[in-house]
Amino acid sequence: MRNLFLMLLLYVATQASGFSQDSTLHYSAEIKGALASKQTPYLFHTNTYGVIPTNGSFALAQASFHKVYSPHNPRFFQWSAGAELVATANKSSSVFFTDLFVAAKAGPVEISIGQRKDFYGLGDSLLTTGAVAISSNARPYPKIQISTPHFVNIIPGNDIITFKFSYSDGLFGPARSIYGNVRTVPEIYLHHKSIYLKLGKKSHILNLFAGFNHQVMWGGEDKIFSGGLKRSEAYRYVVLGKPWAASRVGNHFGTIDIGMQLQGKAWTAFLYRQSIYEDGSIANLSNIADGLNGLRFKRNNRQYDGLQLNTVLLEYVYTKYQGGNVFDFITGTFGRDNYFNHYVYSQGWSYKGRTFGTPLIAPQHLIRDKLKSSPNLFTANNRLIAFHAAIEGSFNKATFLLKASHSINSGTYNKPFSSSIKQTSLLARIETPLKFINESYLNLSLGTDFGHFYPNNTAILIGWRKSGFIR
Repeated sequence: MRNLFLMLLLYVATQASGFSQDSTLHYSAEIKGALASKQTPYLFHTNTYGVIPTNGSFALAQASFHKVYSPHNPRFFQWSAGAELVATANKSSSVFFTDLFVAAKAGPVEISIGQRKDFYGLGDSLLTTGAVAISSNARPYPKIQISTPHFVNIIPGNDIITFKFSYSDGLFGPARSIYGNVRTVPEIYLHHKSIYLKLGKKSHILNLFAGFNHQVMWGGEDKIFSGGLKRSEAYRYVVLGKPWAASRVGNHFGTIDIGMQLQGKAWTAFLYRQSIYEDGSIANLSNIADGLNGLRFKRNNRQYDGLQLNTVLLEYVYTKYQGGNVFDFITGTFGRDNYFNHYVYSQGWSYKGRTFGTPLIAPQHLIRDKLKSSPNLFTANNRLIAFHAAIEGSFNKATFLLKASHSINSGTYNKPFSSSIKQTSLLARIETPLKFINESYLNLSLGTDFGHFYPNNTAILIGWRKSGFIR
């Protein structure tokens, strides 16, 4: 199957030479190879939708076909679809789809079925450490979703105040239970909803944003608990966040987001905050100290004349408070939220072994052996402070990207590290166009980890890619 996939990828690259901006058929093809230490550096594999392996050297090929919506098509009803296949060869070779979906929209409202790469929340999507609740770190999962992909006017014909929303239910597959009557649950699900508002027109200098997202991992309540809720009844508790048996049904996690955008003549500044809430903490704002803060400067018109900076990003992440150090039913104080771990589902806040939210909270199999804790927990470290900086720019026709992350890690409330563990990760990437095969691109990446949280890792990657629209 892998040989057939490589033949298909090369056929796409050589035959789909022409493209047109009026076309709605988009293709891409990419080949990568990396030489790495035993483990792939942190900034290599994070926020790649689960594509880049974590366990050292690899070869990778991916190809995609997407039928996209036409921005010049006035029709009220349109449809789209997409498929992206990835094949990796390394210590644990695999072939899988990231995108595999069909979608249709009526005006601004879209319904989609399948798995696709999405981005939720207010923040940067290219240079970020990763959105706190749902990042681009894990592989997309199959779901049914209704949404408005773009902001929609509340007042017809006037964009002074707009909104966007999404509502979906997805399938995660079987899960191991570490509590209750069974040790395996045949199916668990992910419920998601979000709504965001924007105040200010596109032409205004200042735009304000606010909204929230709410996710729940749930399923098997009637099997795990004696007298547990049937699936249809449990779903109602999940959606509304109602407590049952002195707890919430499922594993709840989300963020309340605010943002401010200031648009100048040459640059646009975007300041954003994602504040964490878990289970019932939204009612008393007990987690208000925890979250992600970001500031991005982005050039309005990209330039390719000499050395240019196009995007600059600074982020600060804090997750140490977690509602405080007290968990007491008698007083009704529910701290020690233990982010990304769960008392029922051993996989915690993850999918296919990858962190579902910010990858700064890492799975145990990636960290140093001496820091690991109970095998029933997803992570041994969810109390941290992190600083992140990144720039993206160009030098003539070549583009470059630099990222640096530094974290101070304290373990968990239940098992804190004996002292703070520091970790630094660096990534440098450059890409230049090639004159043959109709302006394809060659890229080179270097990455490293040094500190005492991850093993000391180093890697070099070389890749080739081509994409465009098929006539």
